[in-house]
Parts: sequence; structure tokens; C-alpha cells
Amino acid sequence: MLREVRLAMINCVLATVFALFAYAHLQQFVTQPRLSLVLLVGMETVLVILFLIRKDPDRTSYSWQAWLTTTAGTLYPLLLRPAEIAEDVLVGQIIQTIGVALQIGALLALNRSMGLLPAHRGVKTSGAYRIVRHPLYAAYAVALIGYLINNWSGYNVAVIAIGMAFQIMRIRNEERLLLGYSDYVTFAQKTRWRLLPFVW
Repeated sequence: MLREVRLAMINCVLATVFALFAYAHLQQFVTQPRLSLVLLVGMETVLVILFLIRKDPDRTSYSWQAWLTTTAGTLYPLLLRPAEIAEDVLVGQIIQTIGVALQIGALLALNRSMGLLPAHRGVKTSGAYRIVRHPLYAAYAVALIGYLINNWSGYNVAVIAIGMAFQIMRIRNEERLLLGYSDYVTFAQKTRWRLLPFVW
């Protein structure tokens, strides 16, 4: 019972954090209407709902490596800053919009199995999960490329490079846990690529 209460409280806190993030971007949309902002608010809203309805995990990794890569991989985009000479290049907006749309699709496919720390909540194999094993992280990368095009700076390049390194370590931590389950082993054999088809 205590475990269920603790998990419910964690889910409510996470839902509140992402709801505030969505609200901030909704306010920005009022003054600066852009499709990418609409999709971002939509994605954050989906996250809020999923945090409230997600399954409790069968097993979760609480190692220091899991905490480090999850925290860094989740929060590093918050370190990005608008470039001194920022401009909305059409191709950047298109790429960022595609990335956010892909994130929404990956989250909807993940559904109640969504989580932050490495955990087993069942294995998803439909939608984008037939192409790569971690489509949500791939979608993050696409959206960040779009952001970088519109906000080009050495600082942002460094933040994204370091952040993606943490995401790769995060994937390795997740798979270290998940490969202990036969359903994930079968999935990994069918879906060969982790993040980028024909590369890795």
C-alpha cells in the first residue's frame, strides 16, 4: 500500500511540473503564435495525462547511473538559450515541428508504459517502435536540430552534444534492465536499430 501511495505522489508531482511547463508555452503562443508551440503544448499535455494513468513498473533501476543519465537526459534542453541573433528559419521551424509531432506519436504509442527511470512496464512494438527501439529519444533529437537551426551558437551545439551523449548512456541503462525480459529480447531481435536506422 505504501509503495502505491508513493508512486501516486510521484506521478502527481511530475504531472504538475509538466502542466506548468505546458502552461508557460501556451502563454507564449498567445503572444507569438507558432505551430511548433501548439505541438509542444500538446506534447506536454499528453505527458501530464500519461503520468497520471501510467502503469506501475514491475521493476525499476535506481542506480546512480540511472539517476544521472535520466536527470541529465531529461533536463538538458532547459539549458538551451536563444541565440544572440536568433531568427526563425523556415526549415528550422519545419524540422522542429516534425520532431515535436514525432514525440507526440511516440508518447501515444508508449501510452501507459511511459516512464523516466529505466523500468519494465511491458514492451511496446507498434507504430514508430517497429522502426527504432527508442523513437521518443530519436524525436527529441529531431526537434533539437530544428531548435539549433533557429538558435545557432557554439554554446547550444555543446549543450545538445553533451545532452545526446547522456541520452545514449540512458538508452544503454534502459536496455541493460529490459534485456532481462524475454519479451524485450524478442523485440530487440525484430527491431534492430536503437535510435537511428542503419547507424545505431
